Amino acid sequence: MKQQPSVTDVPATSEEKAVGTGLLLACSDGTRQSVAALRAAAQLAAHSRLGVTVLAVLEPLPLVAADFGLVLPPAETEVARRESLRERVSEQIKEVAGEGTKWPIEIREGDAAPIIARTARELEARAIVMGLGHHDLLDRLFGSETALHVLRLARVPVFAVAPSYDHLPVSAVVATDFSLASVRTARAALELFDTIRKLYLVHVAPRIELQPEAFAAWVSLYSEGVGPAFERLKAEIGPPPDVAVETVVRHGKPSREVLEVARSVAADLVVTGSRGAGLIDRLLVGSTATGLIRGAHCSVFAVPTPTGSERRLSIPQKQHTRIPPERWAQELEAFTRRNAGRRTALEVDDPELGAQAQEHDYPLLGAAYDHHDGRVEIMLGDFSGPERHLTRNIPGVTEIDLIRDEQGRDWMLRIVHGAGQTLLTLVR
Repeated sequence: MKQQPSVTDVPATSEEKAVGTGLLLACSDGTRQSVAALRAAAQLAAHSRLGVTVLAVLEPLPLVAADFGLVLPPAETEVARRESLRERVSEQIKEVAGEGTKWPIEIREGDAAPIIARTARELEARAIVMGLGHHDLLDRLFGSETALHVLRLARVPVFAVAPSYDHLPVSAVVATDFSLASVRTARAALELFDTIRKLYLVHVAPRIELQPEAFAAWVSLYSEGVGPAFERLKAEIGPPPDVAVETVVRHGKPSREVLEVARSVAADLVVTGSRGAGLIDRLLVGSTATGLIRGAHCSVFAVPTPTGSERRLSIPQKQHTRIPPERWAQELEAFTRRNAGRRTALEVDDPELGAQAQEHDYPLLGAAYDHHDGRVEIMLGDFSGPERHLTRNIPGVTEIDLIRDEQGRDWMLRIVHGAGQTLLTLVR
């Protein structure tokens, strides 16, 4: 089976956003390391007219073992610690946002990461703003990588602010695998940070073990699909006209290559997707997001992958035509007449497995709809000879969309079935 990069998309109503509409939840532990996060929250709030709530988590004192059992800290100590933390955070707010700033301060007790994630859900926060933290080995061994732990639990984007932060991001590097999550992640960054004027879309090709000759052939084939995939990605992200977009392809370890691009262009922000809120996702944050959080020296914006009905994005309406069910058979027949023989790329987007490439560069033989079985059949391959043939039968179809390019030529046929979709892209 031939491989190529893939881009997926699902239409949505105009009200849907990749980022929520609530306030910013800024996190502070009262130390100097939190000042950058509060400064970022202040600038973002002033620029976008967003409200801010500051969360300070008071982690419990360790229990002391004695000959007669465990010694609990006296209650007076806990009260004093709470008041001291509140005073330190109040002083930080005055420092970064001004004397008259009246941000609410919430003091909660317990383990920081789950409390931050839970508070964000309770307040319906638009994003969590927190310090990026340390990168040294002791922090990893003793579990103090709070930003990474929050990513495992959060259902809203996390803006992890570097200690050197001093202005809202103007340039951003977006790590992309051409998936639905990549589109949503880039949109979320552009929605929250409308100060971005330069966007670098970075794709790191997968690493495969092949003999040199076979690897060279695979790279050539893979490269053919990268250009069209980037064009689809840019169209689906829909950046504002004043945002310049540059595409970059690298080979190697994704987190290392993305960070190298960010360093080479002096980017203000690295943008990445993280996993969703399921059990496995909470335990295993994506390796790329983990590597970026641990290795970045600029700020990082991580967007959790949505599940279920949240996995919905929009396509520019001028390019997108929803075909009514009663016309599926006629329109697919007309689609075949217009495009038979054109080279294609076929991919299946499954909510659990992600985007899976089925073929690249097979000619279109035909597409048809069977009223009796309620299924679409796509036939691909050479017109003569048995070398290349592929038929995909798609049951349970609920939507069929036709997407055209700017010249009005057929570009993509999108077929929704169950919770997934099949995309037939006309390459040339």
